[in-house]
Amino acid sequence: MAFFFLFMLHVAYDHQVFGGGPRGTASVEAYCPFGGLESLYQFITTGGFIQRIEASSMIMFAALLILTLIASRGFCGWICPFGSVQEWLGLLGKKIFKKKFNPTGKWDRILRYFKYVLLAGIIGLTWQTGALVFRNYDPFLAFFHLGNGITELPWAYAVLGVVLVGSLYIDRFFCKYACPLGAALGIVGKLGLTRIKRDPVDCKSCNLCHTKCPAHVDFLSVTTIRDAECNQCLDCIAVCPKPNVLMMTGPKWKLSHPVYAGMLVFGLLGLIGASQLAGKWQTKPDLILPQASAGKADPEEIRGWMTLQDISQGYGIPMQRLYSDAGIPQNVAATTAVNRISQNYKIEFEPEKVREVVTAFLKGAPPKAAAPAAKAAPATASNTAPVEVYTKAPASSQPGPKSAQAQGKEKTPGEEEPDVRGNMTLNEITLATGVPTEYILRTLGITADINPRLALREWMHDQGKSVQDVRDAVKKYQEGKR
Repeated sequence: MAFFFLFMLHVAYDHQVFGGGPRGTASVEAYCPFGGLESLYQFITTGGFIQRIEASSMIMFAALLILTLIASRGFCGWICPFGSVQEWLGLLGKKIFKKKFNPTGKWDRILRYFKYVLLAGIIGLTWQTGALVFRNYDPFLAFFHLGNGITELPWAYAVLGVVLVGSLYIDRFFCKYACPLGAALGIVGKLGLTRIKRDPVDCKSCNLCHTKCPAHVDFLSVTTIRDAECNQCLDCIAVCPKPNVLMMTGPKWKLSHPVYAGMLVFGLLGLIGASQLAGKWQTKPDLILPQASAGKADPEEIRGWMTLQDISQGYGIPMQRLYSDAGIPQNVAATTAVNRISQNYKIEFEPEKVREVVTAFLKGAPPKAAAPAAKAAPATASNTAPVEVYTKAPASSQPGPKSAQAQGKEKTPGEEEPDVRGNMTLNEITLATGVPTEYILRTLGITADINPRLALREWMHDQGKSVQDVRDAVKKYQEGKR
């Protein structure tokens, strides 16, 4: 448990320090098997993954599925790092409060079904929209953001707070009532080959196993434990005062604690290692940059991990204009990723400004008003290409980038652009704006069969459309011009 927790902590720390993308480090999402389940339908129907999901997530899910069919829900009891956090908090809570509040009875049984309802809702909405609908509420993701991204994931942090406090009082609070991955593994685990068995002859019915069990499994009414809530932690075997009354067994053999633990750990690592040897393991996106010469360069393809140099080269926009029009300070190195500018240089800067400047450039809009010359961004050890000298207007003469740049006019409250981006699917846009998918396609004059679970950037250029065209269609609907 400690090993896997520290490994994920290392992954999370590196990602927060060095950033993501092809040149950065993998995020914890790349190691989350639930992401594979969320992206399963997308993978089957299109061969691709939902945004933020990499091949490693799908491999983790497949490996966990195989492991669960062999060792039941052992992953939950021995490996899951977020489950470990809850268990350790439970031990802390016991020391603080001296007594655990571990509810039983009717309401406890009813509340346990919530995770199955949550699982069905998440999978249904994710498969329909092609977007990670649970991400904004995921306490696992919030925990491993290590305090960063609170404004990005406010609800996830709020849920995390409830989970951490709840775990002090109730054993594995989130696992018990709300973990969608645990719900999925509980269903699959019923088919697992390993089982905890009770010898009814030597059993003295002391019920210590039931008292110790965080899932409150009813041991005395059965001889073979098939409860979906059992996470195979084996605490029941450890607490039993009589040896061999409770045993972990396979089809024809008994398994000791070390053997069962080794089977879980080496089984998971072995399956991951096999995927690496086969060349299928991938935790980060490929470095694919847009090329303006192709005639289909789309500013919505700009990613936070791209450097200013990448964007200049990929879209053909002069570095001088990119710095000047986006209002980027002169001390920002050209090799800085756009999503690291604000953090690295302690300034207020929105990556969306870069998209707006590139959009205006590709539409042929003239540069902003000329400004006094300024020094070039200082070179750094990581600079691999010369940086062009650029100019920067004084703050008082530099209006911020606008969404209505093509006409060069200021936005008024009634002219706000709809929040539509190239990485969004039609289903996701419908959920966010309330505009029917059919209306958008009809307004754009598209008669082809478009998969509403695909991101706009994956099909709109083939149809001769742009993200702005979709925004205009959404805005038209919202203004009642139907």
